[in-house]
Amino acid sequence: MRFLIVDDERTVHEQLTSLIPWEQLGWQIVGHAYDGEEARRLAEQLMPNIIVTDIRMPMLDGLGLLEWLQQTNHPAKVIVLSGYGDFDYTRTAFKRDAYDYLLKPIKEAELLSVLGRAVDELRQEHQSQSDRINEKAVLNQGLVLMHDELFMQAAVAGQLDENELHVRAEQLMIALPEGRYTTIVVKILEADEHIQQRYGGDRHTFLFAARNIIQETVGKQTLVFRNLQKAAEFVVLLSHQERPIDWLTSDLDKLRSAAERYLRVRLRIGASAPKQRISKLAAAYAEAVSALESMRIGGDEAVAIYGHATSTATNQIKPIESWQEVNMLLDMFLGTGALREEALLLDKLNEAFSAAMLSKMSATEWKKAATELLAKLEFAGGHDETALQQLNEARSGIQEVRTEQARQAISTLLQDRLTKASSTTRLKNGRQLMEVVKQYIDLNYRDVTLDDVAQKFYMNKNYFCSLFKNTIGESFVEYLTALRMEHSKQLLEQSELKTYEIADYVGYSDQRYFSQVFRKHTGMKPTEYRQFARQQAE
Repeated sequence: MRFLIVDDERTVHEQLTSLIPWEQLGWQIVGHAYDGEEARRLAEQLMPNIIVTDIRMPMLDGLGLLEWLQQTNHPAKVIVLSGYGDFDYTRTAFKRDAYDYLLKPIKEAELLSVLGRAVDELRQEHQSQSDRINEKAVLNQGLVLMHDELFMQAAVAGQLDENELHVRAEQLMIALPEGRYTTIVVKILEADEHIQQRYGGDRHTFLFAARNIIQETVGKQTLVFRNLQKAAEFVVLLSHQERPIDWLTSDLDKLRSAAERYLRVRLRIGASAPKQRISKLAAAYAEAVSALESMRIGGDEAVAIYGHATSTATNQIKPIESWQEVNMLLDMFLGTGALREEALLLDKLNEAFSAAMLSKMSATEWKKAATELLAKLEFAGGHDETALQQLNEARSGIQEVRTEQARQAISTLLQDRLTKASSTTRLKNGRQLMEVVKQYIDLNYRDVTLDDVAQKFYMNKNYFCSLFKNTIGESFVEYLTALRMEHSKQLLEQSELKTYEIADYVGYSDQRYFSQVFRKHTGMKPTEYRQFARQQAE
């Protein structure tokens, strides 16, 4: 049996919790409410069998709660507690279908007796009505599922044209927006953890409660669907006339606040640009997802609207460079079959997945980087059944932006591959290694040195210089200088930076030396090259 306790005094909640041996009796307190409004919402959400409520409370008193329960035909039995013995309260309570009325201070034996009788009656009623209730529940769940499947076909898969959608919607009694509407994607963060902690792993109950909260917040006439391909994603089709963006932002913030208050979860919400025709539903859904994924993974943003800029990280270079380094090390291992310091790759992977890095990346950026990394592992082949399972776990984690799930799966795949690699494996050939070295130089050309490269790839400097020239066809210094000069030429052509700024940007602290090197490389001074390049462009 499920109980809801309603009283504005915390001491009453504590007394009732300790007074009755709930667990021994097989009973459960599913919620505590401290005013009538909160009790009404929790009753809708948690569907308690028995409600124990005070009479006098803020917002909505016990008699008002009884009246609401009576009007909505809520099946719970209500036991009223009050410090008032006035007959008018008692009479009004019983008129509103109160099961019993007890005076404070609460007496354990009296309360236990009343609760016992209420439980017995509920069990008898349940036995006589269970078949009918189950049938109705199955039919309702089936209808909701058909609504969600229709949405999946129309918005996610884009399989229905406008006429087909209208016909199918009419068959399922769905009133599609007839005019201007905005598509809103609502993603519940850390849903799995919340389901385990607060719902005992009961995903169905959690999703049912989440849908109800969203529906009540946006209005009963507003269409709410669940994306069946995602763990905890709902989609709202919000009809509206011409209104400023501030109005939409305010409504979305109310939705976020309601979820945090009643579900105790965090939301990320993305909204599309307004659309006039339902035929644009698939495009609107894609826009809402794009807005959702434009927000930083670890940032404070909760609402984003397509076409309206959200706050971005102050420094995007570091996280991108971190992922590039992981890719470089992985290429080295997969391409050559050797990696002298295996822990380095795993450390760099964990660094790329760290909270500090994630806080500077949008979901779109992170999914692109993680997908590229996983594709390399998958393309390498040689996967047994366990590895295939980890690949699926990683793909799911990336798709749902579950960063920890993706990290664990990718780490497991890497560790497995590193373990299987023979410690005596030799490099396949020098060219493969030098290609990886070139990638590193291309990324770090501004400040890379010969010592850096030799140390990072665990090679003697003389051996490295010889191998690099024989493989690439020019010396390390020649290659690095040419690379810097090419970047300098691009900056001279495409920017208004001063010569000394360009020199510093490409790795030269001395402007005069930079100018000498540039003139030797191109036959012109930097200023002459800029003028020449722009004349050619005209």
